[in-house]
Amino acid sequence: MFTPLFSLAQLHAASNAGVRLHPVDSMLAIIREDGKATVYINESKLVARVRVARPIKAGESVTKSDIVDVDGLELNVPIPEDSGVLFIFSIGWRKGMFYDFGPISGPDRQPRTYDISTTLGRAYCHVLFQERFRIADAEWDALFSTKWFPFAGLRNESIDALINHVRSGWNPDEKLDEFVAEVQGRATQMLESWRSRSSFAPHIEILARAVERFQNGDFVSCTGLLFPRIEGILRTHHTSLGTAAGPSPTNLTDAAVASKLDNDKCLLLPHRFAAYLRDIYFGNFNPVAVNIDVSRHSVAHGVASASEFNQKSALLGILVVHQLFYFLDSGRRVQVESDVAAQGAKVE
Repeated sequence: MFTPLFSLAQLHAASNAGVRLHPVDSMLAIIREDGKATVYINESKLVARVRVARPIKAGESVTKSDIVDVDGLELNVPIPEDSGVLFIFSIGWRKGMFYDFGPISGPDRQPRTYDISTTLGRAYCHVLFQERFRIADAEWDALFSTKWFPFAGLRNESIDALINHVRSGWNPDEKLDEFVAEVQGRATQMLESWRSRSSFAPHIEILARAVERFQNGDFVSCTGLLFPRIEGILRTHHTSLGTAAGPSPTNLTDAAVASKLDNDKCLLLPHRFAAYLRDIYFGNFNPVAVNIDVSRHSVAHGVASASEFNQKSALLGILVVHQLFYFLDSGRRVQVESDVAAQGAKVE
């Protein structure tokens, strides 16, 4: 049951008197089995464990555009496994609430068995990037129909622009030149990060040549190099797992996203990216079409239209590779103290 702390009349009177009510930025309530609770108001220090897109030094600011995913959220107050918990937190003007009264309620009450830090991290990620998790099915259809995805290789501002374009009924290709210029400026850094990943090692020479061609505006060569090689990366990862399943497109896709599927608040959007790989990258083609889109199959069979070996296909190839980079290996992690949504949080 919700009970207001102040009545409307009290709030109005306080406002007229010039009294400023102190905002509750965070509240942590730890409720014990005997019904007693300890409540902390604005005393919780939030430290998020995040995966980042670039090397970051201690004391340097981290912004939303640096964050690839959130792995956990640590508080400066321990939360016992046999206690109930209610946690309200703020990210800028956004509010999030998490509660779990299971350990103190019901006849079969049991201590908490999951990692609460990981769960709080997922809640934090959902609030921080809520626009990413609110993409409607019709908007996903519009994105896929134009071969776009909220790729981790794009800045947060670019992803927002991509989503807003679709929500406004506009063609996201209108942002293509901006996205190409952005990724051309970051491609060398992306390539250097790929070099450290075992699944990319057998393919790094081809990837390096593709990046070099992309940065020099040779989109035909870049596209031709990347689209077969993406499957090569998927096959290398699939083989490394030692699975008995054959390397079909479905099995390659499932293996690529498997480590993230249990996290419905993963910023990499594993379920949607799996659909992207199956429907767009591994998409079928019409052999009698006037223009045949670039896909793994159309390129491998040599029937993709020459006009489709363009800057968009090259860009999408780079972004798919970089998305796989985050799925197949652990990546960089840092701890940051909120508030990321403001001017940037500091790395500890």
